[in-house]
Amino acid sequence: RNIVIFGETGSGKSSIINTIAQKQLAKTSNDAHGCTSTSQRYPVEFSGQRFVLIDTAGLRTGTADTVSAAKAEKRLKNLLRELMNSKLDEISLLVYCMDSTIATSALLEAYDKFYSGICQKKFPIVVVITGLEKETHMESWWDTNVKKFKGMYFEGHACVTTLWEHTSLPNHITSESGDILRKLVIDNYADLPIANGLDSAMSKSWFKKKG
Repeated sequence: RNIVIFGETGSGKSSIINTIAQKQLAKTSNDAHGCTSTSQRYPVEFSGQRFVLIDTAGLRTGTADTVSAAKAEKRLKNLLRELMNSKLDEISLLVYCMDSTIATSALLEAYDKFYSGICQKKFPIVVVITGLEKETHMESWWDTNVKKFKGMYFEGHACVTTLWEHTSLPNHITSESGDILRKLVIDNYADLPIANGLDSAMSKSWFKKKG
């Protein structure tokens, strides 16, 4: 079951993988410059299910980054098409990662280009908001900002911190984020693509296997 994680440079895509696994699998960067130049696959197992978390190069990269924006977009498009054309290695879930300080206009552009355009809404998609370690209640970010996502549909969302490796944060906060992310995957992955872009709500009863 392939879980494709994509989003802006520095949004915490690699850290999401480490937070889900609760160990260092993916290389991370401590600044806004990306450290993932090509897609990387990380097999994990939780809740009795096996997944492959696919890390991708950051979109909208700058001149100091490891890969240009054009190359990052092209590589993501090629990856999605490759997985869509594979009968044995398809997409089970798309995870869009965004930093809480990033404008949602970038999200809308990526949503239209990759989810609506390339994937034709055939697979479930969720959004993960990172960088919320200073929030008393991380979920409150969604309540405040949900209107910014008008025109986009997500099977689910998660408001988290991905700084699990930093000892300055209480353990319960970082472990809670790991639990939230794993539950997000378990609740929303699909074993089959959503035929002909059927309404996402239908996919929950027709295509999901949550056992």
